[in-house]
Amino acid sequence: MNLPTVAILGSQAVLGLVGLGVGGAKVTNQEDQVEDFQRFGYPQWFRIVTRVVEIGAGAGLIAGLLWLPGLTLAGGLLLSGVMVGAVVTHLRTGDPPSKAAAPATLFVFTAGLLAIRYLSIPL
Repeated sequence: MNLPTVAILGSQAVLGLVGLGVGGAKVTNQEDQVEDFQRFGYPQWFRIVTRVVEIGAGAGLIAGLLWLPGLTLAGGLLLSGVMVGAVVTHLRTGDPPSKAAAPATLFVFTAGLLAIRYLSIPL
C-alpha cells in the first residue's frame, strides 16, 4: 500500500470517528447541545434525528473501510449534508464565522475524500 492510499484511508477513519464523536455529543444530551438547538429554533426531536444521521455517517465511513466499501459514499454524503446544514444554521442565526468554521472544514475534508475516492482525482 502506497503513502497516498494510507493517507486517504487514514483520513476516512478520522472523519468516521469525528462523525461518531459529534453524534455522540448529542446522545449524551449535553446541556450546550440542547440549548443550541433551542437557540437555533429547532425542535428537540431534530437534535435526535441529527445525532442518528451523524452517527450513521461516521459508522458508514468506518464500515466502508473495513467491510462494505459502498458505505463510504453513503456515510460521506450524509456527513457532508449535515455539515452544510450546520454551516447554514450558524450563519442564519448570526453566530460569528468562527462557529461555522469547524463544520465548514469537515465539509471540505469529507467532500475532498469523496472526490478523490469516487471521481478518480489523482493525488
